[in-house]
Amino acid sequence: MALGDSRASGPLIEFSEHRDLCLRSPDLNYPAKLARLIGAATLTDVTCSAATPAHVISTPQFVGTGFAPPQIDALRADTDVVTLSIGGGGSNHLPVSVRCGALVPGADADCRDDPRAERLTVEGIAKMAPQVDAVVAAIVAKAPHAEVYLIGHGGSVGRRGCWPNLPVSDADAVWLERYFERFNQVYVDAAARYGVHYIDIAKAAVDGGHDACAPTGQRWFEGLAPQSPAEPAHPNALAMTAIAEMVAEDLGR
Repeated sequence: MALGDSRASGPLIEFSEHRDLCLRSPDLNYPAKLARLIGAATLTDVTCSAATPAHVISTPQFVGTGFAPPQIDALRADTDVVTLSIGGGGSNHLPVSVRCGALVPGADADCRDDPRAERLTVEGIAKMAPQVDAVVAAIVAKAPHAEVYLIGHGGSVGRRGCWPNLPVSDADAVWLERYFERFNQVYVDAAARYGVHYIDIAKAAVDGGHDACAPTGQRWFEGLAPQSPAEPAHPNALAMTAIAEMVAEDLGR
């Protein structure tokens, strides 16, 4: 069972397969790849671009062809594996990142020393933490025997910039990487609280040299000018494979 937003649905990876604004890539997103790796008998994938925590547990989402019901409605008591990518929509990822943008090569926005950037960081984490917590609590309550996996954010920004694809100074890139590490504590805490699993794709991507500044064929996340099919600043097919493999390995399958 796959729940969540664009980091799971895979917008633009399989553009020809998109049927609505969920922009789901049915064969190349990580839920599909995971299902194949573990030999799942069935896969229910209700991931949808722009989904917020409320769209998972309580609020129908407009998808261009109508409204999709809350994603959790598809969850069953006998579901055995659940993956979740959520928390980007409604977070402060964009306003924080914009403050780090360098307008010309070699420029330094110095967002790392910007009090407004720090305030947005603290406020965004404080706002999203209870929302993510509510989603995980709802999943665990409805599928108490499932292995639940929370997929963290980050991975596009490593410890370097590369204008114009990732137009930030190296020093600000390091700060942004730390921003996502701080944000991901939301998932670490929720995983510990409810006894579920956390997948740190950002650490795997950055430590392995797979951030958006890596060469094509090595990068897992695209920057502002994607060189392989994916929405800007989102996982590409290689990242989807990596996430699926990390979950499958943890499952021991």
